[in-house]
Amino acid sequence: MVAGEVVLDRAAHLVTVYGRPLHLPHQEFRLLELLMVNADRVLSPQFLLDSLWGADYAGDPGTLAVHMLRLRKKLEREAGGRRHLRTIRRVGYIFDTEPV
Repeated sequence: MVAGEVVLDRAAHLVTVYGRPLHLPHQEFRLLELLMVNADRVLSPQFLLDSLWGADYAGDPGTLAVHMLRLRKKLEREAGGRRHLRTIRRVGYIFDTEPV
């Protein structure tokens, strides 16, 4: 899966940005994969929580925000500040294929 400088290889469980590997924990990898599969579409926090942790997840909903923050920082650092991951206030999250 390719979106500009970001390449996600499911089989190798590897993400590269400008050809450099981006080491992600399992849940961050799955989150990025889900966002990239649905690129340019806003995904609700509930959809992401259900998809990643299951519909019966009873943990802290802030867990998603923490994972997004960590993933965003790593991705932006490697992408030279380009912002692929955006928060749409009160709606959800989006992987933008044409980052700002």
